Amino acid sequence: MSPKLRRKTRGLLILFLLLYAAFTLIPGAVYGAYQLQQQKGNTLKTSPSPQSSLPPTASVSPSPSPQPDLSAAPSPSSQPASSSVPGFLDGQTLPSSTPAGEDVFTLYDTATGNTFQVSASEFLPAALACEMDLSAPDEALKAQAVALYTFYSYQRAQNQEEAADFACDTENWLVYVPQSAMEERWGENFSTYYQKLQSIVESIEGQLLTWEGEPICAAFFAISGGNTESALNVWGTDFPYLQAAASPGDCFSNGYLSTVSLTAEELRQAALGLWEGEVDFSGPEEEWITEVEASSSGYVNTAKVGGRNCTGEELREAFGLRSACFQVAYSDGVFQFTVRGWGHGVGMSQAGAMFLAEQGAGYQEILAHFYPGSTLEQK
Repeated sequence: MSPKLRRKTRGLLILFLLLYAAFTLIPGAVYGAYQLQQQKGNTLKTSPSPQSSLPPTASVSPSPSPQPDLSAAPSPSSQPASSSVPGFLDGQTLPSSTPAGEDVFTLYDTATGNTFQVSASEFLPAALACEMDLSAPDEALKAQAVALYTFYSYQRAQNQEEAADFACDTENWLVYVPQSAMEERWGENFSTYYQKLQSIVESIEGQLLTWEGEPICAAFFAISGGNTESALNVWGTDFPYLQAAASPGDCFSNGYLSTVSLTAEELRQAALGLWEGEVDFSGPEEEWITEVEASSSGYVNTAKVGGRNCTGEELREAFGLRSACFQVAYSDGVFQFTVRGWGHGVGMSQAGAMFLAEQGAGYQEILAHFYPGSTLEQK
């Protein structure tokens, strides 16, 4: 190769290297600078709370107020799949006292008979541990945490003249448990699990759902029958934000479908135990349950048992059904109930929230779906 050709080749190579650097290194540097600027900007602003575009139409504050369906829900295992975080809370205990001016709840513990106060920052992680499996998607856990804070704020407002805002059962992990109970159940994993609870609660701190500026009755339950039910059909009181909503993902949940079989005698004894003097089983067994009427959501509104008009919730209690979303058939002296869902069916389905989160929905979207017309506010 001649000297002239070598110089020309060397020049082209240098030009190529310069162009390569320009097209690969410079954009990366620019993007990095952009990301840094965005991070700086994010520390200087907070996003506003999303609000529903639906206008409020009524203000409802019934008394007594409905309670969450705690007894009908499956017991959460609360065992998340997460890595250990050594050192968290080592040698420390969270404060049990409530500083002056802090948001507090007053609880009555049916297990011990004690009434005590607990700060919202300590109450919510414990309440979340009682209500939802920690392996659930984070957005579902956030939605549940907001619902918890909202519902118990609503209860506190309804019970201002009472000695306690609401009751709990620390022995059976209903509503609230102390950290000592969590430590006993979770052992060496306590730090990991409690840190996750705190992280979820801190991410939605101070956020609650309102209707006309007041906390809503943010009811929730385990699994729907494919749709949630309106509060009017279940409790006889209409809440504009507790209306029927589709929740088809619930059918994929464990516990969605169950059956209860009762002999004619078992059914008769159960009914007499609650409604003695009001029911008559002198007719043919196949006519003991008649005129079953269900809502468009599939939940039984009314039926006649031994001639007595009963609500779906009464039948659920009387015959040990997981839900009032059921069908009943009689054959050879046995009544068989085919039941869909688990719980009263009003408000947010926990299984539905998890399904929506798995599909990519954020907690704001989940809450808007199950509590239509409510407003998510920052307290």
